[in-house]
Amino acid sequence: MDSRAGGRSIEQAVAEAGLGEQHGRYRSAVAADIAIVVCFAALGGILLAASGGAGAVVAMGLGVLAVAAIGGLVTWRKANTWRHLYTGGTLTVDPRGTVTSLVTWHDVAHLRYWTRVVNLGTAYTEVPQCRLDLNSGEVVDLAKPRYKELPEIVSFVDAKISALKLPLKVEELRKTGAAVFGPITLAAEGVRGRESLVPWHAVTRIEAGKTRLKIWTDARQPVVSQLLNAVPELTVLIHMFGHWQELQQPDPSGTSTQPQRKKS
Repeated sequence: MDSRAGGRSIEQAVAEAGLGEQHGRYRSAVAADIAIVVCFAALGGILLAASGGAGAVVAMGLGVLAVAAIGGLVTWRKANTWRHLYTGGTLTVDPRGTVTSLVTWHDVAHLRYWTRVVNLGTAYTEVPQCRLDLNSGEVVDLAKPRYKELPEIVSFVDAKISALKLPLKVEELRKTGAAVFGPITLAAEGVRGRESLVPWHAVTRIEAGKTRLKIWTDARQPVVSQLLNAVPELTVLIHMFGHWQELQQPDPSGTSTQPQRKKS
């Protein structure tokens, strides 16, 4: 594929940014969009066929067809806009082959992932979410557009970024005595939430669900319950929680730097 980005091929852009090897490329799910466009086009055709020459009905039919045409163009653009994943970052390519965004994993200040539960009236659907807060202040929402393979994308991105963030968090812990993950802090005296401190000896488990992170003692209710969309580097937090005793040792040579992402 010899797409261009400001006169450069994608291959040149990838090489200059040091993105490494390609993991895969993905495009938005457009089945629902196509169905809507077809329905509008059919409705427009029916209105024109049944108009009997009535100007108002003809105008309405033409208007509906115009909406279908615009929807078709938007759907075509979505279907031909690709996200590429690499070992060192990600980029998006529009239908003209232009690179519209490029992010290396080193550009990411924070990674957040969670599940959004959507009420459809008679049922619920779960939509994976993943947001990258960049060092520049820009936010990259990996859930937009909606990719069919979003769980795979989120898992890959999480693994790459967590591998970079874990050593930094361990260094933060050794220098300051605490590792801060947004509203939750792991410290020598225990786990600190927004308004509570749970001593390590009282903590029984940590639980990352679809929407919340909960920290339990022997009580019936969790002592800390925090929405996941506010917790950065969740995989690193869970890894450090599970290896806390090892991380307290002065010699870090035996510390694993490959966190395992918890499955929701």
